[in-house]
Amino acid sequence: MSLFTGPAGKPNTDALDFATLIAPMEVETFFSDYYDKKPVHIEGGADKFAELMNWPVLTGLLNMTGIWSSQSLMLQLDRQTLPPRAYCDPVTDRSGNSVMQPNAAKVMDLLQNGASLVANDIDTLTRELSLTANCLEDTFDAKVQVNLYCSWKQRQAFNSHFDTHDVFALHAEGEKVWRVYETRMPHPIRHARFENDAFQEPQHEQQRGKLMMEVTMKPGDILYLPRGWYHDALASSGGSVHMAFGVVGLTGFDVVGALSDFAVNDELFRRNLPIASDGRDAMKAAIQALGRKLADLAKDDALVDSVIAYQKSYRYPRMGIDLPVTPIEQHYRVTAPGLRVERRGNQSALMTPRGPIPIPPGRDGIVGWIVSRPAFDRSAYLDAHATLPVADLDRVLMELMNMGLLAQEGVGNKGP
Repeated sequence: MSLFTGPAGKPNTDALDFATLIAPMEVETFFSDYYDKKPVHIEGGADKFAELMNWPVLTGLLNMTGIWSSQSLMLQLDRQTLPPRAYCDPVTDRSGNSVMQPNAAKVMDLLQNGASLVANDIDTLTRELSLTANCLEDTFDAKVQVNLYCSWKQRQAFNSHFDTHDVFALHAEGEKVWRVYETRMPHPIRHARFENDAFQEPQHEQQRGKLMMEVTMKPGDILYLPRGWYHDALASSGGSVHMAFGVVGLTGFDVVGALSDFAVNDELFRRNLPIASDGRDAMKAAIQALGRKLADLAKDDALVDSVIAYQKSYRYPRMGIDLPVTPIEQHYRVTAPGLRVERRGNQSALMTPRGPIPIPPGRDGIVGWIVSRPAFDRSAYLDAHATLPVADLDRVLMELMNMGLLAQEGVGNKGP
């Protein structure tokens, strides 16, 4: 089953739906039994993600040299992140900035010696990746970021760890064994207190608990991990590729931020707090008063509407350009009868029902062209005066419209 091809083998240019993505699991089962509750392994057909990612597609992306840097393309070897100097060269990019850009020969040498490759933020690089990311964003009202991991047999790139976002791992090539442990950090977020680096490896090994499940991921499989769940992975075939779709939704901290936007309008929050000489009781009373006011603000429907509106827009921008296009044509109509241009000595004038209007030198031919026809398109107008600056031609149109002698009609599409 292909996710991205419609009837008769035609590309599916519409949105990908979540039910198709997680099939054969039912959507109701996923949300009732697993979402934000526990991990689940969903087996799929070998060709399910064939169009989403494969070796030729990945090779093509990696050979787009100009889009990669030491931040977007990283290498891991024996659970250590390699420094950029190990696989990058300092170059000047097309904007004139100095960047560390991956060197293909160095990357290949390290990969052949067992390094794992991590390609970050790839969700806009292909149509299929964008459709999948959009599907998850629409389903969870969240932002979705996508990283790709390519690793080799019996080489572990990362220690046991947890993520601060929900993970949908979509497997595309080879096989990889995932070990999921029984411990879940309680809803960690991107904050210094929840960074994996805040813990030493022995702490991670102690915190992760006992092995809960071990699954072998094959092409077409999905592994869902609620945020905070300890896991690690080890490639079990010659080469393994999976994509981790990280789902980040709104949390209570976003409501705190929204409350602060509303609180700024209340004088109580703009007053100075008691000074030390006022005593501890004064500070306690002030803080409690602020808490009561925040509780009142939380009951405001305007706050609820604000959070809902923010959630609906909580997406990463991707896709939207579709070529070729049909240029939008602007149509104009002369609104006053009997307009004509007359020469009076050294001065030209536009004759109108309200009397003559002087025409600045050099514009009489332009104005004469306009008023000699009841209606015209902007493209024909520009073609007729191709040697003149477009800004000057548009200024004439605007001045005639301001005088009520010309009107812009409804916008339409100009045919080929």
